[in-house]
Amino acid sequence: MVLFERDRRELATVTRGAAELVPLSQLVMGMGITVSPDPRTGSVTLGYQGRSVILYDKKSLAQVGGELRLLSSNVLQEEGRWLVPVDSAPRLLGPLLRKRADWRAARRVLIVGEVAVPQIAVTTSVAGDAVRVTLSASEKLPFRVQQEQGRVTVAVPRDLVDVAHQPERLTGGIVDHVQFVGGKDNAFSIGLGRRFKTLQTFELEGPPRLVLEFQAAPLDTAEAGASPSPPPVAHAEGTGIRTVVIDPGHGGAEVGALGPSGTLEKDVTLAIARKVRQNVVNSLGLQAFLTRDRDLEVALEDRPAVANNYKADLFVSIHANAFRSEGARGSEVYFLSYQATDDESRRLAAMEGGEIAPAAVAPAGSELALILWDMAQAEHLEESSALASRIQEELAEVTGSQGRGVKQAPFRVLVGAAMPAVLVEVAFISNAAEEKLLVSDDYQSKVAAAITRGIARYQGEREQRTGAARVDSRPKS
Repeated sequence: MVLFERDRRELATVTRGAAELVPLSQLVMGMGITVSPDPRTGSVTLGYQGRSVILYDKKSLAQVGGELRLLSSNVLQEEGRWLVPVDSAPRLLGPLLRKRADWRAARRVLIVGEVAVPQIAVTTSVAGDAVRVTLSASEKLPFRVQQEQGRVTVAVPRDLVDVAHQPERLTGGIVDHVQFVGGKDNAFSIGLGRRFKTLQTFELEGPPRLVLEFQAAPLDTAEAGASPSPPPVAHAEGTGIRTVVIDPGHGGAEVGALGPSGTLEKDVTLAIARKVRQNVVNSLGLQAFLTRDRDLEVALEDRPAVANNYKADLFVSIHANAFRSEGARGSEVYFLSYQATDDESRRLAAMEGGEIAPAAVAPAGSELALILWDMAQAEHLEESSALASRIQEELAEVTGSQGRGVKQAPFRVLVGAAMPAVLVEVAFISNAAEEKLLVSDDYQSKVAAAITRGIARYQGEREQRTGAARVDSRPKS
């Protein structure tokens, strides 16, 4: 969709490989821009009020006012029509029209000009047995509230909104979390805690805002502290999985591995990670966040930091493998260890951003350094191994790689994650056959579904283990 100051219209895009393109004639329709193809040079010139932009067939470069600018993928000429990458449209239209131009990938909206986008700020407050969530808007908006099992959804059916809110988890057992999940209805998801009883909503003016009042059920005697006995098993905290952070490998200038046909690892990982996030939210009913939701460069050490910031229960980093042998194929799942399973695992860790060394307080390779390393990682080692095994077992059914198994390697992107963490190599992008699969929406969906099933299996088994442990640890009468 294109939003103008006083108008809007739909855009019909096409997919070529991993790139999403839009016909140039459709993109500039109604803007007063001239389109002048030059068959001799294989180029097309866009003109507006004496300014020009030149595009070249099968090149990811644009000449804007005499300067070259890089586009996200190649411009293509097909049967007389020119196709340009939709996410690069702002780099062309902005300087040509001398107007604001912005592509909102999450909502699939292109903004041209000074379009007024409503602002929503989210605040929360806890007082005794009540939690108040307030959505304050810059203008009157149509809020739609729906209560479901375990959550409340607030939809804002507008083309676009900007939300000022950091996802947060609340204590007290009335409301667990407040999260903006977006989608076509700009939805907010509010997770209900075990003490939630009733909800009241009302709208106020000055500024326009929606207020949601969540009331708690009374505490039972064990929870209120009237008895020295342990709380009931069903009320034990910290045993379930609520939040998963998915990390699409690479991004921005850090493109990752390159397939024989030019497919970039960073594009494949983002596409699959988005599908995993959607599955985890819709199928498992958990919170899920991405370390990047667009083509953005994120430092390796910042990725587990994102998971820690969200207080995630699981961290899953998604990558595509590459190997000198063209016949290498299938999936592999890794968890963190200073000692790599084999030379190939160590090579892969170095390729995926550089392998890490033991703690710097002792010489690399010394016995003390290895002891310190093992102590730092031991808390989540067993759970990471279990998570990796379940994901690999499910992936093997899709990729046919039962023999590759689960491995350990010193991946920097897993260092510092304060939860079970794994790195998933979904396939070999260096293998021409698997590269072709990786750009297929159907295959990406199958891989994402397999990863989600692996998470679900691990979740169920972990709940069984922790449940059994809690029962065994209760005082014997």
